[in-house]
Amino acid sequence: MVMPARSPVLYVLLIALAMATSCACPPAPSVASISPSSATAGGSQFTLTINGNHFRTTSIVYLNGSSLPTTFVSSQQLTATIPAADIAQAGTLQILVLNPPSGGTATTGPDQLQTTTPTCAGGDSNVVSFTVSP
Repeated sequence: MVMPARSPVLYVLLIALAMATSCACPPAPSVASISPSSATAGGSQFTLTINGNHFRTTSIVYLNGSSLPTTFVSSQQLTATIPAADIAQAGTLQILVLNPPSGGTATTGPDQLQTTTPTCAGGDSNVVSFTVSP
């Protein structure tokens, strides 16, 4: 059985379509405020509300470099659970939001031509201080 030759034009069209439908990387998140902004050392676990911009469903809140259980509320709000162990002692903690990298590959066409979409590096927000009082 003889297979018909594939037109190079088809491949060019597929590549052009993949490039035309790719989009720019989303902006990095930014934190405008947190609530509460402080806690008392030795207190119990609580929920921190983070307000800002450019949050995604995959955004992660970090406290002093450790990820926290994060809930996406909207592109302008996240919540995160602060464990009691993280506020056991007085001090200043650093909070930031990370939007993880996005992008990947898509396979199309009869010969499984693989096209790659741009991979966005992700981004970190500004750092916000959280005070644990004695």
